[in-house]
Amino acid sequence: MARSDAIEPGTRVNGMVVVQGLAREADVSLFGYYCDPVVLTAGRRTRVCSLPLPSVRRIFVGHGIWAVSKQRLDSAWKVYAAQTAMWIDGQRVSLAGFGHSDRWLWKFPAADGRNALLREWAIVLVGAKGRHSIRYRGRLPNGFQDVTWKFTVATR
Repeated sequence: MARSDAIEPGTRVNGMVVVQGLAREADVSLFGYYCDPVVLTAGRRTRVCSLPLPSVRRIFVGHGIWAVSKQRLDSAWKVYAAQTAMWIDGQRVSLAGFGHSDRWLWKFPAADGRNALLREWAIVLVGAKGRHSIRYRGRLPNGFQDVTWKFTVATR
């Protein structure tokens, strides 16, 4: 797929529209209850989400990185954002067009129970139904992570 064909906010993909949006504005988030977002080691892997997502209008699919301070997160994000790519159902996403947001994770287990600041891409799927995949590939201090999450959205 040519770079000019990358998904931008408002692009239709397999019957849904990909828009800019925050986790708190969505009806449900892909990550957390439905799919495990935490990836602590480098490598390529595929995760099949164990439960189907409910049939809702807006599904948040932003993923990102966390740190225990804003200063550490800002430093790590400079490298991560410049070297991260995303695909939705195999189509590349222009991440810069969506932007990102920050939110605190209280007593986050992956941070040894400390509070952590999460920075994630601001991406929402509108009207998704059926089977889909989200893939993120990014460089972290421990190497490249390349993770695909496969999930199903109920059709009612």
